Amino acid sequence: MSYPPQGYGPQGYQPYGPPPPGYGPYGYGPPSPALGYVTAVAFVVLGLLSLMLAINGWDGTSDNGTLLLALAGAAFTEDVTGNVDFAISATMSVACTALLFGLVMFSRMEWVRWVLAVVGGLVTVYYLYAVIWILSEDLAEYVAMALVSWVLWLAATVVAVLPATGRAMRERAGPPPGPGYPQAY
Repeated sequence: MSYPPQGYGPQGYQPYGPPPPGYGPYGYGPPSPALGYVTAVAFVVLGLLSLMLAINGWDGTSDNGTLLLALAGAAFTEDVTGNVDFAISATMSVACTALLFGLVMFSRMEWVRWVLAVVGGLVTVYYLYAVIWILSEDLAEYVAMALVSWVLWLAATVVAVLPATGRAMRERAGPPPGPGYPQAY
C-alpha cells in the first residue's frame, strides 16, 4: 500500500496546523465598517449644509451674495426662471436627498452608496460649473462658499466610490478561506 505524499489528501492540498490569523493567503481580517460610516456622516453634513444654504436664501432677499450664489442651481436661475426660486428648490432637493440617503447609509446597504455617488457626482459637476461661472461674471468676491461646497461634495463623492468603502459596506467575515480550509471558519 502506498501513501500519498504528506500534505496531500483526496481534496488537494491540506496544510498543517491552524490557519494564519484572519485565514487566507493574505491574513486580512473582516472589513471595518468605519469608511461606510464616514461616508454616511459626510453626506449628512453636506445635506445639512445645503439645507442651511436653502433656508438662508428662502425668500431671495438675503443680502449675503456668497450664500445666495452657493445655492445649487444659482448659476442657471436667469436661464430657467429668472429668479432664485429654482435654485432654492434644487438646493432643497439636494439637501433632502443627501440627508435621506446619508441616514439610510448607516444601515450599510451597498446600493445606497451608489445613489449617493451619483447625486454627489452631479452636484460636484454643478459646483465646478458654478465656480467657473461666478469667476467669469467677475464676482470673485462671492466665490468662497461655492468653492467650499465644491471641495466638500468632491471629497464625499470620492470617498463614496472608493473600493474600501465598498468593502466596508459588505457584511462578511473576511476574505474567502485559502485552499484546504473549511468554508465556514
